[in-house]
Amino acid sequence: GSGFGKGAALALAKKGHKVTAGVQISPQKTELQQAAKEAGVDVDVVILDITDPSDRHAAFQIEVDVLVNNAGILEAGPVAEIPLENVRRNFETNVFGTLAMIQGFAPQMVKRGSGKIVTVTSIAGLVTMPFGAIYSSTKQALEAIVEGLTIELHGTGVEICTVNPGFYNTGFNDRGAETMSRWFNPE
Repeated sequence: GSGFGKGAALALAKKGHKVTAGVQISPQKTELQQAAKEAGVDVDVVILDITDPSDRHAAFQIEVDVLVNNAGILEAGPVAEIPLENVRRNFETNVFGTLAMIQGFAPQMVKRGSGKIVTVTSIAGLVTMPFGAIYSSTKQALEAIVEGLTIELHGTGVEICTVNPGFYNTGFNDRGAETMSRWFNPE
């Protein structure tokens, strides 16, 4: 619905790929459909909150050649003070939701003997920054999951990789850094 996902969906459609783009909420569906129309491309846009079992179940009915796991959230703050519900929210989306997507689509790829699973982690999956350790821990968990998946699916015809972007001007890092202003008192 935004950032890398939106850009990739439109760019891949422009190259002639059949793209099904999952967005978290209805307004994003409308915005992406409009952007695709303006770009003169066809993108099938579906509501897919990866933390919602019903949304995932509907998505798993679609046969895909390439799964790009790009959904993610960033809740910033000091490790010793960040509310646990914020930590859980990060892990639910970044780790458990992503893992559920892998588990839902990998079987059809293995059965077919081909496919690609691309998981967007982050430079934060390799390097931890102050006030970003919770986010980094989710991305480091994905790095381990993908490494294990790569070994386990070796020889099945399914290719696995990560993409580790750094800081880009999508607004993601800025909005994530702002999250702690709702609860953090520097005093």
